[in-house]
Amino acid sequence: MFAFTILGTYVLATLVLLTSASAAQATTMSHNEPSGKALQADRILTGLLGVMIVLHGASLVGDVILENTQGLGFADVLSVIAWLLAAIGLYAMMQPGFRAVSGVVLAISALLVGACLIIGGDTAAPLSWQIKLHAILSLVAYSFLGAGSVLATASLMQDSQLRAARVGRLSTILPPLIATEQFLARLTIAGFVFLLLAVTSGFIFVDNMFAQHLTHKSVLSIAGLVIFGALVVGRQVAGWRGRRMLFFYLAGFGVLLLAYFGSKVILEVVLNRHWG
Repeated sequence: MFAFTILGTYVLATLVLLTSASAAQATTMSHNEPSGKALQADRILTGLLGVMIVLHGASLVGDVILENTQGLGFADVLSVIAWLLAAIGLYAMMQPGFRAVSGVVLAISALLVGACLIIGGDTAAPLSWQIKLHAILSLVAYSFLGAGSVLATASLMQDSQLRAARVGRLSTILPPLIATEQFLARLTIAGFVFLLLAVTSGFIFVDNMFAQHLTHKSVLSIAGLVIFGALVVGRQVAGWRGRRMLFFYLAGFGVLLLAYFGSKVILEVVLNRHWG
């Protein structure tokens, strides 16, 4: 029942944010103050979403972290990512002009919670705290970078409309490209830091990687780390911007998806083995 409450809250927040994004963006662009009713509704939605994210996180602490005898099943992984995306969505909601981005991120979070309900309580082999730490660091990195991929995709679509000299729906619900680039840069740095910690912890805590058929996971993770490291350095040092950077970002995220979820599908579905 609690999972359905979480799902309902995330869906409600998604609908409210996406339907109100255009009006809120118009208010932001005109530098007008939002109405008292709009401010009150935002406070209520922010408070409701914040409480639900805290409760969702608390349940994950009990089920995933404190339960020492339990591994990370696929439903656990999806739930952790859903929670992290919801937290990022809440943060985006509080940034001027990012209601639509927040709505899309929360929609993905809601879909993941729904998938957890369909999958149910799958079982997984017990994991040590070291391996759990490595897995959780990886999930945090993927969540930051996954939210960034939503932003990168929206930015590419918005850029295409601007190049075609036409004003589309995206232009009315998204902030200026320079604002999305700045937000994307923050997500990239956060994701890179956690990815670096995850890869480092993997080499420290995971023994005999080749015997566990994780060679491809290691190679792809390092490749993703190099790509996002280059993006961080390129933006900070050389001022990289524009479409090329966005395509580079999405390519890096695709590599990470193959590294973790491709590995997990191969291990658990094809080889019938479990690993965090």
